[in-house]
Amino acid sequence: MSVARPARSLLRKCVASARTAQTVGCQHQAQPHQLQLQQQQQQQQFQSQSQSHFHTSAPRPTKRRSRFRNVKAEDMGLLSKDGLDKYRQEKFPDYTPEELDALSKKYTPEQLEALKAGEAAIDPEDLIFQGRLRDDPYRPQYMEDYTVLDPRYDVKPEIEGTPWEPQWLNPSDWADKYGSKLADLTDKKTSDQLTRAMVRALRRVKESNGEELIDLTEEELVDLEKDPELLKKYLVEEDGDDKSNGEAVTITQEQAMKLDRAIDEEWRKELSKIGEGPDSGELEPTNLELIEDGPAGTSRLHSAEAPELGKVPGVEGLYKSAADPEDEGQDDDGRYQEIKRLTGMSLRDIQSIYRKVLVTRWVTNQTRLGKVRSTSIVAIAGNGNGRLGLGIAKSTEAGLAAETAQLLAIRNMKPIRRYENRTIYGNAKAKVSGTVVELFARPPGFGLRCPHRIFEMCRASGIHDIAARMPRSKNPMNSVKAAYEALMNQVDPEEIAIGRGKKMVDVRKVYYGGNVY
Repeated sequence: MSVARPARSLLRKCVASARTAQTVGCQHQAQPHQLQLQQQQQQQQFQSQSQSHFHTSAPRPTKRRSRFRNVKAEDMGLLSKDGLDKYRQEKFPDYTPEELDALSKKYTPEQLEALKAGEAAIDPEDLIFQGRLRDDPYRPQYMEDYTVLDPRYDVKPEIEGTPWEPQWLNPSDWADKYGSKLADLTDKKTSDQLTRAMVRALRRVKESNGEELIDLTEEELVDLEKDPELLKKYLVEEDGDDKSNGEAVTITQEQAMKLDRAIDEEWRKELSKIGEGPDSGELEPTNLELIEDGPAGTSRLHSAEAPELGKVPGVEGLYKSAADPEDEGQDDDGRYQEIKRLTGMSLRDIQSIYRKVLVTRWVTNQTRLGKVRSTSIVAIAGNGNGRLGLGIAKSTEAGLAAETAQLLAIRNMKPIRRYENRTIYGNAKAKVSGTVVELFARPPGFGLRCPHRIFEMCRASGIHDIAARMPRSKNPMNSVKAAYEALMNQVDPEEIAIGRGKKMVDVRKVYYGGNVY
């Protein structure tokens, strides 16, 4: 018996062969037309048997039709020459004369030739047929725009200037030079401020009654207010020819006098604002303008030092320093800014808190990429006056884990009950897993007779007289957790007295007159 063909299929073949042999043996006695009928019947039986044969292999699946319609280049119009040229001009346009002119100003002739050679080496048809241009908002920047300088990669063109030797002036010459420089800067500031005031006055006159009398447009007035140096561009020389295509607007003497009075009135208002308002300090030059060797100094042109690249466009002003002026320069890296925001404490108070790392463990996490080793830290923090906090952190770097655990302990500080500000109320007990911690109140002068981790916790919280024991497991982390839980869950005698409706009196304070310290 075969594995591929079961026994019944073999049995059918044997039966069919036996029937065929009997039929062949009887052919000698049958007539010709009877033999023909028998052969037809045998063929029909064989076909029906072959169709009903069983086979273990699965039938061949039919071809599955795709759910998506194929996008062909012919449908996109890329096979026709006109469509291909249109798509190429839209996606990969050539440089315009204006762009070539801008490139020639920013790059040397050799660099410009290299750019043109690189553009010619890349066939746009290859990019069209073989490339994949994404149009989603998260697409990367495939092509560089060489008409714009990127300060991260491009080098600024060299400034045409000659370095000069430093001048070692005596005090009197230096004072004269500094005074002249300051006077020039002040004059420029004053001129710019007066020009802006005049532009504002002209704008108000133009809005009120002089739209057709003042030929400056609103855009030109805005540009003049931003950059007073553009005043030379819009001034018309008296002796020069009028090159304007439009007809000149003629005004009467009455209109001219009315316009002069309106401008004079607005000009006086602007001058009064300049003299009385807070903008009077604008006349003082900035520090960058006074620093001769600074990045914006006046003698930068004559320096042999390479110019600075500056900040990346779009990033300037987004990232501010985390330093707080109230910290007096003690937290310039902003390490304590978040904990200050969460707790409301000052930096001086945070630094005065007692912090201690009690437990350090080295743990390993087995992953498919290997073993990842980390450090687990348990730290405490207390102000020494009835507040105690516990922090647990883990990191691959031990220093970072310790710092994080201490900051978490500061954030988690809670008040604990202290009897006479030196010991606990009665006895306290807590259990974490297999570790049991028992704390006992003791008289003044007893001291801290307990394990070293509980000793540090008591010292941080301001407890001076206590006894402790751990009768069972001495696990370090569980012992710290159990001791913290025992200190937090002390029995309060006042709550018990209130619940019983009794009056509570401290006998020691009554007998000793309050002198219990």
